[in-house]
Amino acid sequence: MTTENIYLSIKKWKTLIDSYKSGNDANEKEILGYLNQGTHFSVSGNEVALWKTNLENADPKRVHAYLGIDENKLKFFLIDSKSDREADFNNIFIKEFTRQSPEDQAQNTTNLEILPPITSESAINRNFRWNMYATAWLKAQKTEPFVQVITIPFEDYERLGLGDSESCTCFFGLTDEAEKGDTDFAYHIEIITVKDLTINEMSRTAENYSTPRPPFTVADPVDNYQLLLKSGAFL
Repeated sequence: MTTENIYLSIKKWKTLIDSYKSGNDANEKEILGYLNQGTHFSVSGNEVALWKTNLENADPKRVHAYLGIDENKLKFFLIDSKSDREADFNNIFIKEFTRQSPEDQAQNTTNLEILPPITSESAINRNFRWNMYATAWLKAQKTEPFVQVITIPFEDYERLGLGDSESCTCFFGLTDEAEKGDTDFAYHIEIITVKDLTINEMSRTAENYSTPRPPFTVADPVDNYQLLLKSGAFL
């Protein structure tokens, strides 16, 4: 895809959610259809290695996962936060939401002592929560900032210790934010990442420190999201 096509894809998502928030309830089914079009996408060790190089002197180190619509398919456009902030769009990885089974990889996970991962049981529970309550979450977005990009700490990928030929699996979950008490629906959408996922076994731990945007904050302003601005999705 060209950069212009990526802009258009991101803007299509923004146009759809804006229409829904403006009262077009007919868009609810369409949005849910996109969000449930697949179950996951994969990130390779080679991609993580490139992010590591790009983010070597960056602070904070994050990966931005933009949502977009292309040829009636939900796509994720992944870019490291440094490249995004500097509007360097030469290394955007395009991920298609899929239901194809993840590759069978029986490797051990290497953990870095940065933030503790969640348990596999918690990851499964949060994914189950998404599958059961996506409609309730969507209805709440009429009065909440609607997700356009999900920020993922680079550590979520780095701590997996992926080899160049390995990959990890990323899927949706709902995180309980009830303790904050600042929203009627006390959950926000997240991307959970696991290294080993087969029909018989899942990694004992998973990574989940992602955050939906908007809202943007003083510590993480919209200027850090040049792909969003350039796409016109924020306008």
